[in-house]
Amino acid sequence: MELFREPIEDLKDCLADADKRKELQGTKCSMISSWPRGSSLVLQADTALELGGAEGSLFIILWTEQDGVISPGQISLVGPDIQEVENKKLPVAQVIMVYGDFQDEYETYQLFLDTLLGVNLKDISIRFWPDRQRIWYRVSDQALKSGFNLMRCGCTLLNRLQSLPAVKGAEIIISTESLTDHPFLKKAAANSSKILEALIKIHEDLNFDCEDCDYKDVCDEVGALKDIHRRLQGERKDS
Repeated sequence: MELFREPIEDLKDCLADADKRKELQGTKCSMISSWPRGSSLVLQADTALELGGAEGSLFIILWTEQDGVISPGQISLVGPDIQEVENKKLPVAQVIMVYGDFQDEYETYQLFLDTLLGVNLKDISIRFWPDRQRIWYRVSDQALKSGFNLMRCGCTLLNRLQSLPAVKGAEIIISTESLTDHPFLKKAAANSSKILEALIKIHEDLNFDCEDCDYKDVCDEVGALKDIHRRLQGERKDS
């Protein structure tokens, strides 16, 4: 069973809605150049643009083992890219969906986070707060002059994830629209957050009583979580 079936469906609805509103741009990573990696320290005095922070941000990473659920290498941008606006501060949502063969769900999640946290983009500062589903960018004047945009940033992140042995493909959705305008995106964020919290709970404490657990309703809705719990309990008994 799939852990993130419902959130991924919500994200597809989000893209369909943006396309209907003519606010969706898309390309394949193979069609554009990625942004180079390098020094990522950007001081306030050198900053041309900030994404996230007080303006609102969202960061989600999901995965699937089902073929055909995502579009490997696809970059979707909802709203304008940074060179199309005059504002120096913008909201940002960044959603990554990964397809591959994954043996341990918790280790898979940690691997993805470690991989993304290790990406240093030249003249760009990025900070992730996965437990809060938040992300923040500081874009330097030099990066903006050199042609940095969110499509190229997305391509860099996809290339890094797709270099992992277990990964068969990855897709990214980026939005610069106000998060209050995205009911499907907000629903996907809420659902994925509950699932990840329940997954972490299972790995931290296999001996809890399911009937008294705060995440019982989540596991009742997402049968894959119960399967993971039973599997891990069996592995512990056998060890």
